[in-house]
Amino acid sequence: MNISNANLPEKAEIKKAVNDYCKERGLSKSSFAFKCGISDATITALMKDRWETLSKEMCLRIWNFMNCDKFNDLYQNTDFVSTIKACDMARKYRFMVGVTADTGMGKTTALRTYARQKNVFYVSYDKTMNASQFFVSLLRELALPFTSTLNDMMTFAVDKLNRLETPLLIIDEAGKLTHAMILYLQVLRDRTCGNCGIVLAGMPYFKANLQKNAAREKEGYAEFLRRINVWHSFVGLQPKEVEEVCSLHGITDKDKIRELRHQKRFGDLMNEIYLYQINEGMI
Repeated sequence: MNISNANLPEKAEIKKAVNDYCKERGLSKSSFAFKCGISDATITALMKDRWETLSKEMCLRIWNFMNCDKFNDLYQNTDFVSTIKACDMARKYRFMVGVTADTGMGKTTALRTYARQKNVFYVSYDKTMNASQFFVSLLRELALPFTSTLNDMMTFAVDKLNRLETPLLIIDEAGKLTHAMILYLQVLRDRTCGNCGIVLAGMPYFKANLQKNAAREKEGYAEFLRRINVWHSFVGLQPKEVEEVCSLHGITDKDKIRELRHQKRFGDLMNEIYLYQINEGMI
């Protein structure tokens, strides 16, 4: 596999980034290695500047792991700021908060940015996961090298979350949660509600499906829905925000800005801006 040196920062920058990452999140180097999926020997070699033992692929893997949740020139629009406040509320008052937003509105960006703090844990659910795989992912995020029965993994996660100071668990793509996962998360919530906040984020159908299944008296849904203390919904970009984003990306054409100013989804706006920059030879 050929990896260009242009993709890799200076060695000292990688080492500094690892130290900063661990300090920011209150992690030991061993916990960092586990979360990153590398060996203790690898992180030791990096810390002791034994670069000759580390391949370019390994260095790039470590660098990309640390930077997957960093967003350069992040524009903090109304939805971003309100999502940060919702996470603060969940954390301070140990609430379970539901966040809904259409695709491309910046939900995941805001949540991953918030998750860069100490004792904030982010797990994204996907349809390929079963319950055991979800809890393996959660334990990895908690830096707990433990795999066992579902009950034991739940117990380990609960114990860790109940021993931390103001922890917050963020579960993204919650609209894809299966019926079984809803039941398991209710158990997790009940066993951590005295110490841990939870944010469940998904598409608007996440809330709608919970309400529909609760109305049908499907097992566990009414109980789970009741445990969500607050719902927060994205409103989308405002025209003034679109104008500011265009300006930040060098677009001054008034006709183009007028064409874009009613875009509601950040992802759609950035696609349009990127295409405009290509067509105008700006990049």
